[in-house]
Amino acid sequence: MRSVVKHLHLAVPAAAVWDIVGNVSRIDWVPVITSCQLDGDVRTMQMAGVGTVQERILHCDAEAMSLEYGLINNANVTVHKATLKVTAVGNGCELLWTTLIEPDALEPLIESGMQSALVALCGLLGVRSHN
Repeated sequence: MRSVVKHLHLAVPAAAVWDIVGNVSRIDWVPVITSCQLDGDVRTMQMAGVGTVQERILHCDAEAMSLEYGLINNANVTVHKATLKVTAVGNGCELLWTTLIEPDALEPLIESGMQSALVALCGLLGVRSHN
């Protein structure tokens, strides 16, 4: 099993970041997702080059600004569990995004998708990231 970790320092309030990443049906910050439908704790997404993907929201805590989700109904993926955590730091915040993935061969795909999402997130926020 592989772990992909992205850690960003952002010069914006934590609440501004959480408003985007904590909204589990918001897709404008994840370029590969073309549509998203939420039904209870399951979100069904259309992903460019992948097709239909379903994830279960395992935990979403607005007060703690933390989100945990995992892929379901995909025979090709043994493990997929991701966590996002936003923490206020000084005049800005930190975003920690970790994804556990198996099989290991999917790591480059996951890493690329996470990186493109973070670039889009920074664009929406109008900031540059400080890794």
